[in-house]
Amino acid sequence: MGKIANINNINIWYEEFGISSNETILLIMGANANSMQWDKEFIDQLVANDLHVVRFDNRDVGKSTWFGKEPTFNKILKLLPNFLLKMIVNSIFGLAVDEKGRFKFSDSSPIQYDLSDMAKDAVSLMDALKIEKAHIIGASMGGMITQIIALDYPERVMSITPIMTSPGVQNDSLSGPTEELLEAMKKSFVFNLKGRVEDGVVEIYRQLTGSRFPYKEQEFRDKLKPVIAHGNNPFALHGAAVGASPDRTARLHEIKVPALIIHGTEDAILPLDHGIAVADGIKDSKRMIMEGVGHEIPEELLPEIINEIVANIKRAS
Repeated sequence: MGKIANINNINIWYEEFGISSNETILLIMGANANSMQWDKEFIDQLVANDLHVVRFDNRDVGKSTWFGKEPTFNKILKLLPNFLLKMIVNSIFGLAVDEKGRFKFSDSSPIQYDLSDMAKDAVSLMDALKIEKAHIIGASMGGMITQIIALDYPERVMSITPIMTSPGVQNDSLSGPTEELLEAMKKSFVFNLKGRVEDGVVEIYRQLTGSRFPYKEQEFRDKLKPVIAHGNNPFALHGAAVGASPDRTARLHEIKVPALIIHGTEDAILPLDHGIAVADGIKDSKRMIMEGVGHEIPEELLPEIINEIVANIKRAS
């Protein structure tokens, strides 16, 4: 059963697995995704390796405090006929995306929080649970937060495993999302406007899945239902938080703990060069490159992934 910790003037929902006296793994999920997207089998295999696992909902998703709310403009869009709605959505994306397909972020845009605030949430949760140090595993945006924790709170970190992540999305030398994913994002935006949240998520994940393993849509929908029921906020401000956070490339050499970088060769949103940049920046880091894998943690590769994570943890001993 999950619990609520009141930290940094907000509520953070969390759940613990395994024996608390064992070394702790803190799991940090990606943008607009709550902690239920950490597969239970993934957690169970970590616990089977004598580890204490904590997963939590980042601010703005799940059962933690929400900041993002539906914009008034969206309520107007809902009233439009489909053909006009699609035209406007295309125009919005045309203005928001640069020539590389990356979202534009303005330094002057008002934000309610950035990734440093979210890193502080994670460390404050460790304080609340009386966890002095932890092995940090973060997926996507969670991998970015993982880097920040290792940089700004090095005394709290034993090892890190950033999965399918980036040193910074505003890095001009790195690739942008695929055109197919951007089209899926447009369709997902329209689905969300119409209240078809599940269809919106499915549309995105269809493009995020690599070619190595088949995309099992019905199985994905079945797993998605409890995730949405736990608390899905399509208006979470995570994207703005990512965009407002500075590139970390020049600081990665400061990370001294064992690091394992996991990335797929067919990642549609954070292509492989993002993961390589993280690995290249951290001295003596290990890397696990998953051929034919997208922005995902395939269940078929879980035993191999767990073995690599456990080996990285042992490097910290």
